[in-house]
Amino acid sequence: MKMKKSIILLLLACLSACSPQARLSRLISRHPELSAIDTLIIRDTVAIPAVQADTLLRIEQIHDTVHLEKGRLAVWIMKHHDTLYLKGKCKSDTVIKTRVIPVVRIRYIKPDHATTMIGKIPWLVTGFIFLCILVIVLVLKFVR
Repeated sequence: MKMKKSIILLLLACLSACSPQARLSRLISRHPELSAIDTLIIRDTVAIPAVQADTLLRIEQIHDTVHLEKGRLAVWIMKHHDTLYLKGKCKSDTVIKTRVIPVVRIRYIKPDHATTMIGKIPWLVTGFIFLCILVIVLVLKFVR
């Protein structure tokens, strides 16, 4: 019974591993040369529509036309008989906002053949140990 529990614990220890996110963060912390800071540029465009307004007033003292213009705003004041005409117009505008956001990008470096073989050694050793334990358990079972 004790042997079964130890085999199950050994199997669970061999098969359990951490998540890919944890492995990646551990790899980046040990090898910072694998990450490169890249820049993400976002351009937002906001269109501001034109604004217009007309108004009528009765003023008898004004006898002339007045035109005011400053930047995007233009205003006309005209008198026709007993009516004062006000006309204003605001030209449309587009606001472009550029944001630069630095992001960390993972660089993939393809390993050479020797590095690949060295990476397989722990799995081969674990498999060999598991196979040895399995053979020992089978031999002990048949000996009894």
